[in-house]
Amino acid sequence: MSEDMQNYTNEENTTETMDESAPMTMEELLESTGGLEEIHRGKVVSGKVVDQVDGGWLVDVGYKCEGFLPTREWSHHILVDDNEEPELGQELQVQVVNIRQGEESQLIVSRWRCEFDRRWQELEEKISGQETFSVRGLRKVKGGLMVDCCSLEGFIPISHLAEEGRGVNPGKFIDEVFDVKLLEKDRRKRRLVLSRRTILDEELKEQRENFYRDVTEGTVLEGTVSSLTSFGVFVNLGPIDGLVHISELSWQRNAKPKDIAKKGDTVKVKVIGIDQEHNRISLSVKQTQSDPWETITERWKDGDTATGTVTNVTDFGAFVEVEPGIEGLIHIGDLSWTRIKHPKEVIKKGQEVETVVLNVDPVKKRLSLGYKQLNDPWDGIEDRYSRGQDIPVKVVRLADFGAFVELEKGVEGLIHISQLSTRRVEKPGDVLSEGQEVTARVIEVNPDDRRIRLSISALEEGDRRQRAPQGGARKKKSDGSNRPMTNFQSEEGPITLGDAFGEALGNLFDKD
Repeated sequence: MSEDMQNYTNEENTTETMDESAPMTMEELLESTGGLEEIHRGKVVSGKVVDQVDGGWLVDVGYKCEGFLPTREWSHHILVDDNEEPELGQELQVQVVNIRQGEESQLIVSRWRCEFDRRWQELEEKISGQETFSVRGLRKVKGGLMVDCCSLEGFIPISHLAEEGRGVNPGKFIDEVFDVKLLEKDRRKRRLVLSRRTILDEELKEQRENFYRDVTEGTVLEGTVSSLTSFGVFVNLGPIDGLVHISELSWQRNAKPKDIAKKGDTVKVKVIGIDQEHNRISLSVKQTQSDPWETITERWKDGDTATGTVTNVTDFGAFVEVEPGIEGLIHIGDLSWTRIKHPKEVIKKGQEVETVVLNVDPVKKRLSLGYKQLNDPWDGIEDRYSRGQDIPVKVVRLADFGAFVELEKGVEGLIHISQLSTRRVEKPGDVLSEGQEVTARVIEVNPDDRRIRLSISALEEGDRRQRAPQGGARKKKSDGSNRPMTNFQSEEGPITLGDAFGEALGNLFDKD
C-alpha cells in the first residue's frame, strides 16, 4: 500500500474512532429510541408502579423519565369497585395526560381515564342489540339511586324506580340485581341515566289487561293493604290498587281506617266499581261480611239492657251504637223524666251509657232505646209520698186548669185550680208563678197512672180550723163571709138559719 493510501486509511479510521466515541445529543438519543414518536398526549401505555412519592406514584412507562400518577388521577367516582391505591410493582395501564419537554421534562399520566374508556367500551358491547340489561343497586342519593352498570356508576331517578311513578324507598334496592332500560348515555359527560319503570309499565299493562278481563263488579278478591288515608284504605290487588272508602270499611258507623286495618294486612274485598279508563277500582270490605241488621232479632229483644257509646246528638234525640253496625235512637222524650229543651242537657257524644231496648224493627233498620226507663223516679213513689203529707214543691208550669209542680227530679204533681185557694180563683197565674216554691198537701198518689194530686186550699182550711175556737161566733161569721158563695159546708157541719139569725141579733144587742 502506498504511503498516501496508508495515510488516508489512518485518517478515516481515526475519524470513525472519534465519531464513535463522541457523545450523542438528547434529541439524537430520543430519535434513536423512537421515544418522541411513541409517547404523546392521550396515548394509553402500560407501566409499572416503581415508587410512591408525595401526592402520588411514579410509573415506569419506558420513557426518558417516569410518569407521575397523581392521587386524584388514580380513580374516579364513576368507577365502581376500585382499590384505594396501587401497590409497588403493580402492572397497570395509564393514559398520557401531559408531557413537558426540555431539561425539566415531566410526564403526567392518569389511570382512571383509560380505565373509564375500557369499561365504557364494555358497556357499549353489552347493551348493543338488547333493550334491557341487569344492574346492581349501590347507594341511595338525593333524587334517586346509583347502580353498578358494567363497573360504571349509573343513575336511576326515583320517578323511574317504580311503576307509574309510585313512591318507593330507593334504599330497598341496595345490593339488589334488577333489569333496567337505557334512557340516556353521554360518554363525554360520563353520564348514564337508566329506568326500571319502563320495564314495569310494560309488564303492568299486560297484567291489567288480564285483570280487567277476569274481574267484574261483584267479584270477591284478596289483597294487601298498601296505605291508609283519612278517607279510606288502598288495597293492592296485584296489577292495580283499589280504594276502600271509609263508608265501605265496616258496618260500624264513623269507623276510622287505622282502627280497622293496618299496612300489610291481608283483607278480603268485593269489587263494587270499575273505571278502566282511569284505572280506578272501588272496593268494599263490609259487603264481604253479613249485614248485622239481618240477624238483629236473634241478639236483641224488647226489654233487653244494652250498653253502648253515644255517636251523635241531635235536636230530637241521641244515637247510641250498641254493637258494630247497629245504632239505636234514644228519643228526647225517653232521655229524662223532666222536661228538657235539648238532649245535650242529659247526654254527650262519646259517652258510654246503659239503655233499655224499647222496640226492634229489622225491616226499617230501626232500634228504639230508652234511657230514663232504667232510672224511673216513680218506682217506690208510695213509700216516699202519702195522702195528707205536706211537702215543699216548685211550680214548673201553669195551665188553664191548674199548676204543675215538681216534687223531686222526674216527679211532677198537679194542683187543680179548685185546690189553689179557699177563695175563688179565675186563673192559676193570679195565685202562683213559674219557679215559685210553695208548700202543698198530697191528696192523692196513683203510681199506676203516674199521677199525684196536691192542694194548697187544704192547708188554708186547716189553718182556719185552728183559729176558729179563739175567734168565737164573731170569728166564725167573719170566716164564713170569705168562702165562695157556693160552698156552705164547713169542717164542723152545716150552718142553719137559726144560727145565722141568732148571730145577727146578738150583734145588734151588742151595739145597744
